[in-house]
Amino acid sequence: MSIAGKKRTIAGITGLIVTACAVLLVFALHRLIQTETELATGSGESLLYALFQAHDEEQRLIMDAYDWNNGARQPEHAERLQLQIDLAISRLDVVSHGTLGRALADAKEDGVIESARLNLMTFDKSLQAVIMQEGALPQSLLDGLRTDAGKLKAASTRVFLAERDNIGTQRDRYSSVLWEAIIAILLILGCGVFIVARLLASLRTAAKAEDALRRDRDFSNLLLESSGDGVIAFDMDGRCTHWNSVMGEMFPAPGDADVIGQLIKDAYRLPEGHVILNMMRDTLVGQSLHMPAHPIPTGNRYVEKFTYPVWSGRAIVGGILFIRDVTDTHLARMQLVEHRDQLEATVKERTRDLEESLERETRLRELYKGFVSMVSHQFRTPLSIVDSSAQRMIRRGKDMSEEEIRERAGKIRMAILRLTRLVSSTLNATKLDAGEIDFAARRCDLGKLIVEACDRQKETTPNRQFRIELDQLSDWVSCDPLLIEQVVANLISNAVKYSSPPEPIDIRADVDERWIEIKVSDRGVGFPEDERDNLFDRFFRAKTAVGVEGTGIGLHVARTIARMHGGDVAAFQREGGGSTFVLRIPKEETLAA
Repeated sequence: MSIAGKKRTIAGITGLIVTACAVLLVFALHRLIQTETELATGSGESLLYALFQAHDEEQRLIMDAYDWNNGARQPEHAERLQLQIDLAISRLDVVSHGTLGRALADAKEDGVIESARLNLMTFDKSLQAVIMQEGALPQSLLDGLRTDAGKLKAASTRVFLAERDNIGTQRDRYSSVLWEAIIAILLILGCGVFIVARLLASLRTAAKAEDALRRDRDFSNLLLESSGDGVIAFDMDGRCTHWNSVMGEMFPAPGDADVIGQLIKDAYRLPEGHVILNMMRDTLVGQSLHMPAHPIPTGNRYVEKFTYPVWSGRAIVGGILFIRDVTDTHLARMQLVEHRDQLEATVKERTRDLEESLERETRLRELYKGFVSMVSHQFRTPLSIVDSSAQRMIRRGKDMSEEEIRERAGKIRMAILRLTRLVSSTLNATKLDAGEIDFAARRCDLGKLIVEACDRQKETTPNRQFRIELDQLSDWVSCDPLLIEQVVANLISNAVKYSSPPEPIDIRADVDERWIEIKVSDRGVGFPEDERDNLFDRFFRAKTAVGVEGTGIGLHVARTIARMHGGDVAAFQREGGGSTFVLRIPKEETLAA
């Protein structure tokens, strides 16, 4: 059998012996108390005494009655006789009621008392009449009293004999109970000897266990003290039961108070709801908790917290709190994370730059490819006009009239002008991208600048009409007049190209507290709504621009110049067809602010 099995067997035997001791003790006490109760409740002697008293009172009454009949008939004799009757009746009443009455009934002598009492009552009634007449008492009543007295004496004798027999029986029963109690006590003593022996053995075992526990506790304390972690053990009330020196160095108690035996919340003056108190409360209901590295409020250190419940069998008897200084580890981890994040950010940034460069390169390649195709086509047309006109003048130079020569020269001039505009737009876009165009804002007459741009446009398209509304413009506007003139010229030229006569071009100025807006509207082909965001991309041309000469640079240049002024150019579809392009630049006061 294993040691644990032996311990369980011994414990079971001990329990049975203790139970047997308790049973024997209860049995002996019960028997003794039962016997004592029987002796205490015995009423034989009292009943015998009461019967003798009643017999004596009857005898005195008989003697006083004979004295009355013998001539002692004075008032005091009558009172004495009456008193004696009352005493005799009261004695019989005592015997016939209460405990004595029940004992008398058990002895089956209650009939004697009842008969004697009735006779006394009859004697009392006769006595009243005799006293009033001062006559003699009837002999029959006296004989009845004598008979009752004899019966009372005989009943007393029978009760005496019965009580003697009862006392003998009780003595025998008490002797038996006494022996039973003696045997039970001896058994209890035997069991007590066994229990004392087991107790002494348990004390020796407990002393050995205490020594082992003390050694284990000392070893545990040594381990806890040599550990680099702060350790606090606490009981179910939150009272500190262990507090190592590392914890004292990391978190000294206010006023260098002794923490052992105190409530932790009082020793450290922790407010209600503090994270330590919450962890302790959750630990005492069976949870093991871990709080990751976090800074402590009173320094630049980082700590981790661990709590574990302490079990005794299946019951929790307390908890233990570990606080570990992880400052170096946390800082190293944070630096590693920071370096990793920086590396990831750098990689992402480089990847994004490469992707953007690749996308930009691809887009520029496609744009330049389209631009080259478009420019080759746009350049080929005016060059063909120049070539064909020059060849005709060479072949028929002598035969051509002055009017025809002027016509051919005009076509050559228009073609050259067209080439010049194409080259100028391309060069302007290149300069803008390279940042080679200087921006020099100064005060100028924007209205006059717009009117002059319209006049120059009329020189090339004399059949187009312009409706100009510039009343809201002030006399002076702060801008770069050369650049703004190019923006206005581009927007007006765009409106002329994409609309047909006789529809007029509307140019209107709106001014508010901050902005100046120049709106150029036409009633031409317009543009698809889904291409609005691409209209200002370099070299982009809308689907509706098919068949209309252009490079797709003008709007790009116009927006770039407007943004150089702190403004913008936006495009809107015009209700009823056509487009509206809005140049928006800040007022001079806004720039000054």
